[in-house]
Amino acid sequence: MVVPGGGVPGAGAHSSHPGRIPPPFCAYAGPMVPGSSAHILKFGGAALADGEGVRRVAGIIAERWQKSPKERTVVVVSAHRGVTDLLGAAAWAASRGDVDPSGVRVRHRALLRELALPSDVLDRYWREWGHFLESLAHAGPLSAAQLDLALSFGERLSARVVARVCTEFGLPAVPVDAWDLGLVSDSRHGAARPLEGSGDALRKGLDGIEGIPVVTGFLAKDSSGNLTTLGRNGSDLTASLIASALGAKQIQFWKAVGGIMTADPDLVPDARSLASVTYSEAAEFAFHGAQVLHPEAIMPSLRNSTRVSVRDVSEPDAPGTLLTVSVEDDAVGPVGVATRPDLLRIDVDVPSPKMRAERVTALFEILGKCGVEASLVDAEGDQISAFVESGPGVPAALDQLGDMTQVHGDLASVALIGHGVGEDLALGRGALEALDLAGIEVQRAFLGARRSSQAFAVAATDLVRAARALHGFVLSHKRWSGTENRP
Repeated sequence: MVVPGGGVPGAGAHSSHPGRIPPPFCAYAGPMVPGSSAHILKFGGAALADGEGVRRVAGIIAERWQKSPKERTVVVVSAHRGVTDLLGAAAWAASRGDVDPSGVRVRHRALLRELALPSDVLDRYWREWGHFLESLAHAGPLSAAQLDLALSFGERLSARVVARVCTEFGLPAVPVDAWDLGLVSDSRHGAARPLEGSGDALRKGLDGIEGIPVVTGFLAKDSSGNLTTLGRNGSDLTASLIASALGAKQIQFWKAVGGIMTADPDLVPDARSLASVTYSEAAEFAFHGAQVLHPEAIMPSLRNSTRVSVRDVSEPDAPGTLLTVSVEDDAVGPVGVATRPDLLRIDVDVPSPKMRAERVTALFEILGKCGVEASLVDAEGDQISAFVESGPGVPAALDQLGDMTQVHGDLASVALIGHGVGEDLALGRGALEALDLAGIEVQRAFLGARRSSQAFAVAATDLVRAARALHGFVLSHKRWSGTENRP
């Protein structure tokens, strides 16, 4: 097994730039308000993937409404699965002169047919989408602001579809764009953050809506009225901000899996649902690629003592995973494994120590401008290595970085997640041994850089075996002791 760079494995560090986990208390969460009877239901893109999924979601909303009609219900939705990628790819292609709005239209028209909804339900948005792509063909290189506008169609369309199906269930549902509720952000396109005072505005905006608001997640506008997006899994942040603003009794994040699991069940068949995880652990799962929750999405609710859980749409009566502020002091060790399946490693040459800061700054400025997030960074020696997910913004970033970079594809990462994991180097050595026994060559090891995780970069072809090897290592740890769920 090889850990490049020599010395102690894990000497590399995680980035303190895009993708970092923020401090636990968010300045924009707004003042605490007394607990109300409001319930916030957030539905992810996989839960809304097809007609059957949308109908299932409408059924969950209907059950919540019928069970407690006097309690406030607010729904927040993501784009339907795969739509965000389609939108981004179409926008990048249009900016290069290849205008083709059909991919997104075909996807949604198929969905409307499954739901037996009229094909003209979304006609207004198709016209807007086509005109927008035409404008990109004559606007030069795609800007972060233009990409935000392109991606916004996903949540806007989803909110209209879900609200329409809810009305078929007899519910008084109405689609609402989050900015119309007063969600104002800063102007950092692709990774915007809500401004302080958003809680008051959201509360007032929601008070003016009767029935069940179906709110667009992920989206906001800055103080100048420019549309912004809140970053990966930003719809979860929208839901948590609304819960905090209303002092909600509970917020449920509905996913297409059984709560937060010990691993991706598509990779690890014996993955288990966790009964509970801490905020820190959930944030680490998200940081390392698990489609769990936005790293910042939890604290605005937890600070108001809102009950936060992750639920499975296919098993609505199951308890899912409960999120907590802390664990017992002796509950130290791994609880699961997170994976990123499609990574590139961008190596930036550093000719001299004096140029290191300049090269680091240039790298992250370009990545941020192109909407590319670096998940892992090794800044030792005469190179800076940034691991990024493949995506539509990567080619533009590489063009701007120019000759100072080398690119290595077909990579992946696998990470151990758990309270205190990052501070236990012996655990890291045990994980490396488990990977070695499975015949996995580790290309980079990131040990000790974060309190609640350790990460390993491997070849993409080794990801399944690596995930299963580390998952077995997790279940053998004393923290599990053979139990079905975390002690």
